[in-house]
Amino acid sequence: MKKRRTRRRFRGEDGQAMLELALILPIFLLILCGILDFGWMYYNQLALNNICREGARYAVVNTAENKETDGILRHIENFIDDTYPIDDVVVTVAYTKPLDPLSGDVVVAAEKEFHYLTPVISTVTGQQSRMLTAKVVMKVES
Repeated sequence: MKKRRTRRRFRGEDGQAMLELALILPIFLLILCGILDFGWMYYNQLALNNICREGARYAVVNTAENKETDGILRHIENFIDDTYPIDDVVVTVAYTKPLDPLSGDVVVAAEKEFHYLTPVISTVTGQQSRMLTAKVVMKVES
């Protein structure tokens, strides 16, 4: 019995996989870099929200002891150092009634300049960085 040699059916498709990779790879990298940058930006935004919430809660609970904002800012700095590995966060604390902080609201705002992790998104958007902001207002309970 003779073995019959099988011939390749599709002779003209030798470089098909390379061409498909060359077409899909830029799109795949753009999507991957977008996911990385969006996830990192989302993490930083959630961190700012939590920092403001923690600062406002600390201010509300301890207003009788800390009528000045220095104690609140120290607590927020300690909270950032212990909890989040982010830098250059600018936090402001203000009372709506500064003469009588026991009867107004406390406003804690934070902002941070966010830099993209990958150069792909900054090339597409034309921006190297973006400002992230968060603000929390809580009623002071005396």
